[in-house]
Amino acid sequence: MLSNLFKIGKILKETNRLNGIKEFNTQIPIKIEVIKEINPITYKIKLGRKEVDTKSSIPLEIGKKYFAIVKEKKNYVEISNLKEYSKLLDKLEKIPISTNIHLDKEKIIKHLSNSTDKNEFLFFANILLALQKKIYHIFINNKNNKAIMQYKFNKNKIKFYACYKFLGEIEGDITPTKITLYTPYQNVANLLINNSNEIDIDIEVFIKENIKELYEFTNSLIDIKV
Repeated sequence: MLSNLFKIGKILKETNRLNGIKEFNTQIPIKIEVIKEINPITYKIKLGRKEVDTKSSIPLEIGKKYFAIVKEKKNYVEISNLKEYSKLLDKLEKIPISTNIHLDKEKIIKHLSNSTDKNEFLFFANILLALQKKIYHIFINNKNNKAIMQYKFNKNKIKFYACYKFLGEIEGDITPTKITLYTPYQNVANLLINNSNEIDIDIEVFIKENIKELYEFTNSLIDIKV
């Protein structure tokens, strides 16, 4: 089953790469950060390296990051399907890791001992605590577009959670004969189905609004017992 986990990882990585080329993309969720409120329905947001104006009927929180579907208009960009940006991916993007890593205990402890600040130490301490709960982490770095995957063995299947900058959050179940995926976005579901012929196993994709991490990181060293 673990080999099937790496197969789906390959599909997710390739889909993320192919659809992360354009800064304005109406098909998939991308990261936005709210810079300031201009008026009750207009905001300035950071989109890639640019700052642009957007309109939203839903109140946005200043300083907060979201996944959103973005469509370019004449004088502004239109955003829809907002979901809170993954706190886990946001933490990973601040950690100086430039290679793909499947973290075992030895690698985690090495990163802990080499941590250069409190946030980096806290990040890897969380990963060590997750490992004690039999939850494993994989870091993925594709042309500086970082992604993260969590997985655990559960009886006769593997449960996993993954988050990609240009796909959003995905969770799923893997058995020896089938992979079941869940995403909040219909367009992402379509892309995953279209790319499923990359591997020789049945894949089903469903829409699910609330995608949850297998292990939620704590923000305090006090809460960590390793």
